[in-house]
Amino acid sequence: MNEPNGDLARIHLIDNRNGRPNSRNGRLIVMSNRAPIRIIREGREERIEPTVGGVGSTFLRLLERNGGLWIAWSGGQKTPPPKLMPPVEPRFKMIFAPLGEQDISEYYHGMCNRGLWPLMHFMTPKCHFSTHQWNRYLRVNQIFARIVCDEAQPGDTLWVQDFHLALVPRAVRQQRNDLPIGIFWHVPFPPEQLMRILPWREEFLQGMLGADVIGFHTQSYATHFLNCCQRILSLEVSHERGEVMVDNRRVRAGAFPLGIPADFFASLAASPRVASRAQRIRRSLGTQLMVLGVDRLDYTKGILERLLGFERFLEQNPSWHRRVTLVLIAVPSRTKVSDYAELKRELDELVGHVVGRFSSEGWVPLRYLYTQFGAEELVAYYRAADIALLTPLRDGMNLVAKEFVASRVSDDGVLILSEFAGAAEELTEALLVNPYDADQIAERLRQAVEMSRAEQSSRMSAMRGKVQANNLERWSESFLAELSPDRGFGQGTSEAVPV
Repeated sequence: MNEPNGDLARIHLIDNRNGRPNSRNGRLIVMSNRAPIRIIREGREERIEPTVGGVGSTFLRLLERNGGLWIAWSGGQKTPPPKLMPPVEPRFKMIFAPLGEQDISEYYHGMCNRGLWPLMHFMTPKCHFSTHQWNRYLRVNQIFARIVCDEAQPGDTLWVQDFHLALVPRAVRQQRNDLPIGIFWHVPFPPEQLMRILPWREEFLQGMLGADVIGFHTQSYATHFLNCCQRILSLEVSHERGEVMVDNRRVRAGAFPLGIPADFFASLAASPRVASRAQRIRRSLGTQLMVLGVDRLDYTKGILERLLGFERFLEQNPSWHRRVTLVLIAVPSRTKVSDYAELKRELDELVGHVVGRFSSEGWVPLRYLYTQFGAEELVAYYRAADIALLTPLRDGMNLVAKEFVASRVSDDGVLILSEFAGAAEELTEALLVNPYDADQIAERLRQAVEMSRAEQSSRMSAMRGKVQANNLERWSESFLAELSPDRGFGQGTSEAVPV
């Protein structure tokens, strides 16, 4: 992939060996709840493995190319010492937040997963709030903020990631007003009426407003945030400029649709080893067409609704029996949360129902894989599939949709995508679907299996062009340009980023 340029390059000029700046412009400090790595210990030896996941992988590649500092929780109860990453030819330093067992239980599994996650996805019946867990959320955010204040050097830029750390911007600003601060919201943002459900809504919004720039995937989510600031906090808001006036500062809130490293997925898909693996996957199915669904096992992803739509398709189109197979990859997620254990049980039952109802003459209509794949294996499935069926009930972006498109190096295949995914605002050539409507899912599947190669090529070529244009570099440059010194660090001197 190309080396960085423009504002991104100016911010990221560092010494590769220790993360110290070799330019007056300083470093980029990325902060996230979870680190993008796993530390595997075997006896006295340890090795570092990258985790698999769209956002984590994206930021890992970003800092591997450009350097800097990453602050995150290790994912375990023990706090490792700082690591230089990657281990061979290091490009950035990783520092781990010291979280204990109670922090993990009450902040992460409690407030984040059982409170904020369903709220951000508009699924308020699943929200569970506790003052004790909120206090732990506040404590953990203060831990992260203290690390930044201790580590940051003059000229550094802080980029906070997601709802787990919403209070960090204000906590850091109170101590280090010299730092430009941005926060990117990787999930949806609810409308004001739903945000009012959060008992600590004022403190939550004020924490975010410690940033200079707040980024969302879509303009609709940015508008929801601006409305919350205006109606809940009674602050002065300019919807035209996407600005909030707070503490005599202008905070910029806008749309920065997340991109992916499109060249990485395209080159991987074109490799002979992935092509060979894709052919083996197709042969193992023994059917004419393969439909693919890939998600974390999460109730926001519409997996049950997807299966009900596929079942309806089989009901209405018997001529496609023994000619099509749905491969459903569900990545284990939040297994300690009761809502997810219940979803796993319901999914297992529905898979068994569909398989039992329609299997015949050696044909099994559904292959269910409850596992996590590495990037190469996942891209092999992207390439093997004829159709991607992605039906989230609500999704900030849905990077799987973009990864699938980037992997279609022959400009073939069909993407069926929920209209409630942020990616639907960009990938308009996809077959958009209401995931709550099983009949519409069935109709989109019928349309997909019957689509001509010429129409497939036209739609996919257009989507690949968009994914290539708004790739990881474009996204990061767009956001970081808002924080660069010559743009005023969110002082309202720049126009909105095009969507």
